[in-house]
Amino acid sequence: MRVAAILSIAVSILISPPSPLGAQGTRPDRSEVNLHLGGYLRSLTQVSDPGYRIPGSEDRTSWIHADVVRLKWTLRFGESVLVEVHNRLQVQVSSTELEASESTVGFGVSVVPGRRWDLSSEWVDEDRLKVWHDIDRLSLTWYSGVADVTVGRQAITWGISNVYPVSDLWAQFSPFELDTEEKPGIDAVRILSYPSGGLELDAVVADRGSSRNLSAGVRMSLSLPWADLYAGGGKLWREAMGLVGISAPLGVFKLRAEGVLPYDLDVDEYKLPRATLGIDRLGGSTTLSVEYNFNGIGATNAEAYGEVLDDPRFAQGETYFLGRHNLGALAAWTPGNDRLSLSLTGLLNLHDPSSALVPNLTYDLGQATRLALGALVSFGDKPLFLPQPTLRSEFGTYGDFMYAMASVYF
Repeated sequence: MRVAAILSIAVSILISPPSPLGAQGTRPDRSEVNLHLGGYLRSLTQVSDPGYRIPGSEDRTSWIHADVVRLKWTLRFGESVLVEVHNRLQVQVSSTELEASESTVGFGVSVVPGRRWDLSSEWVDEDRLKVWHDIDRLSLTWYSGVADVTVGRQAITWGISNVYPVSDLWAQFSPFELDTEEKPGIDAVRILSYPSGGLELDAVVADRGSSRNLSAGVRMSLSLPWADLYAGGGKLWREAMGLVGISAPLGVFKLRAEGVLPYDLDVDEYKLPRATLGIDRLGGSTTLSVEYNFNGIGATNAEAYGEVLDDPRFAQGETYFLGRHNLGALAAWTPGNDRLSLSLTGLLNLHDPSSALVPNLTYDLGQATRLALGALVSFGDKPLFLPQPTLRSEFGTYGDFMYAMASVYF
């Protein structure tokens, strides 16, 4: 009751619809001003069983319920200026202490980019209940004839991989993130320009919370009749990186390859590259993607996983995987009515070996409402806790999860 009351009051305050400042549904002229509010409410309940008893815990199974309300405000000044603000309110309640029940799967399991300005506030912070609010977008975009310039907290995506991203270095989703409607916002200045047909230049300067980790990069993308290419580089955290990628259609298939080569600025040496090779089958009601990933941050044996977990690149979200060599697949089926969607993601660490299957069923009820049921089923050796905590496989550590999720868009 307490969670429901808090959520009800917050939503009623935040969702009070504004009066439009300009005509909606028509293309504005240079002098028009339009204010629009959209967003969604997403509710998640999940039950987890790690497959082993954690020392000090009373029960092997636990449950977590979480809600997230995101309000997306957009203010347009004609065709030249856009202001975007996202309020995000989150509620989380657990059967056990929240710190002890932190889940690999769920809302907010992706690494949040480093931010110099903390725009979040905690409303409730108790052992089993947490309510907090933050500003996840706060940006101004100017559209000119030369370039599009965005300043502030914004979403930026680089790269072309589906299962194992290697070039998405600004703010990457965890593979087990369930709130994937909007990426975490990063504080940056971004300039997008299109010098000629098929050519795009993308320059980003990002504040990651400290002058030491100030990041900047440039990417050039080129669309040709036979392939899409990109190349770029820059300083990302404490690394200088080069990035390349190619995506080429071949009948009903698409071949993809991308990689990054990092140079550690602190120790003055090259680090192992990270690369993903993929193939997609497109068209019809069924899509399929298969990828091989070489993860230069990862280890080739379970005994070294502790070193990967301590690696700052892992903590920064440059990768979410512990193994050096990985295979992954993503299959999705959508019947002709487009209401039902079935997907299955498979992940395989080739060293342990261990694996995880992530099935998901989504049904569109209409009226901007969707329901989803899903799970994570893991296979692999479970960790040992005596005489000291020891990981024996990557995915065997995660255990099993089942979840139900409802989303309402407005």
